[in-house]
Amino acid sequence: MTTFEHVISSHRDRNVIQIAIQRPDKRNALASAHWAALEAALDEAAVSDAHILVLSGVPGAFCAGADIDELGRLLASPQAFADNNALVQRTQLKLQRIKQTTIALIDGACVGGGLGLALACDLRLATARSRFAITPAKLGLVYSAADSARLVHAVGMARARELLLTGRLLDAATAADWGLVSTLCADADALEQARASLLENLGATSGQARAGIKTVLAHLGGDLAVDAAAAEAAFAAAFHSDDFAEGAAAFLGKRPPTFTGALR
Repeated sequence: MTTFEHVISSHRDRNVIQIAIQRPDKRNALASAHWAALEAALDEAAVSDAHILVLSGVPGAFCAGADIDELGRLLASPQAFADNNALVQRTQLKLQRIKQTTIALIDGACVGGGLGLALACDLRLATARSRFAITPAKLGLVYSAADSARLVHAVGMARARELLLTGRLLDAATAADWGLVSTLCADADALEQARASLLENLGATSGQARAGIKTVLAHLGGDLAVDAAAAEAAFAAAFHSDDFAEGAAAFLGKRPPTFTGALR
């Protein structure tokens, strides 16, 4: 287990890393130090052998967004403000592009930068008491292009416009209907059951294949770092992977596969 600034990174088992934001007194609001801690935890995860990354918060709060107590200091220094924005964008992009399959476990507030983190994950599970909002317009600010793109790909342009232009708060049922949430759970116990079921389902698939699928989807989602050639290369490389050899042998042998290939 590695402890950063209010961020704990631990291996649940060999294949799963859990990164937990732990700042309950602030509803997991993030200051610059916490974004830096998240970035460090992601850098550590990126070089691990784990195939799945789970991002969680505390009961009642996934992440309430920016730490308002820090806002005055940042506004007093244009350079500090710019550095913080760059850190936030860099951290979310690392989460989006990390090789592992990523899961956001959401219970409670998921607002601003918190929703930005959730949108950077591949899959989002949430409890019925969770609430979602993107509120820069209420501060006279504009949501970044990268954040806006993730939102549009999740909910579509019309609903992205409504969320961004109004800053409205969505309940969990509406968020699920709109596509912000992959799986809606009644409560924290059901969330844990859904997490366990999802990990079991993912465990039956190839981590190498999932990493390749993420590359293809990144291209289709408009990630400028992944061009058509990279997406096609990911498709072609799978046919020469260790996991495909195992998957084919298992299929022909009428047995469950045992995937062990390292992520690339």
